Amino acid sequence: MKRTLVICLALLVLASFTALAEDNSSRTITINGGSSSVFMGTAPGSQKVHPQKCVGFYDNICGTGYQSSIGWTISDGSPVDAQWTPSGRFTSLKTGTTKKITVGVGFVEGTNTTLVDLVTDCSTKSQAEPCTKPDGKPKKDVLCHGTIKNMPTFGSSSTTTVSFKCAASLTKGTNYWVLMQSPDNSWLAWNYSNSTIGDDTIGYNGVWTYFYTTYDVGALTVQ
Repeated sequence: MKRTLVICLALLVLASFTALAEDNSSRTITINGGSSSVFMGTAPGSQKVHPQKCVGFYDNICGTGYQSSIGWTISDGSPVDAQWTPSGRFTSLKTGTTKKITVGVGFVEGTNTTLVDLVTDCSTKSQAEPCTKPDGKPKKDVLCHGTIKNMPTFGSSSTTTVSFKCAASLTKGTNYWVLMQSPDNSWLAWNYSNSTIGDDTIGYNGVWTYFYTTYDVGALTVQ
């Protein structure tokens, strides 16, 4: 009987997690033509990031967290039925070699992983743009590349972050880009920073299509 009870409880917990995932997806919509995702459910209360060293090459998360219920859409195929590849530009605060990149990204549906590239800057006076295409090519302009996984459910947190190791040589005062690529048939969202605005370039179906200046940027720390 005890074994049966344990199995039943385990199944109940699994069912509850499945229900939460389905509920999250049904309450998340896209806006701005699809480039942004918004969670329409109840958001967590105001939170602060756990104390950490607010130093490094760039940081718009430390001390303030990020916006839990809105972010740049990261997707490829269903259920959004479009490929969205967001990228954000930052200026390095120092010269040296990075150790890791940390982001605030939420999972909506599909596979809970995302590819992240740190790339060089090819902006002109009229347009802010990474040197690569949304697929991260040519590779010569990719300074580091990694996979993040096990993101929190989108809309559930304003502090949880994920990281990957990144060893890249950056120069103080130089601009760089971080871009996100989705797995097939998946939907995630790069949460907006609470503290910073800047430049974003958004890929749509493999082409840089939307260009934003002094706008919300994705939650990002480069250490």
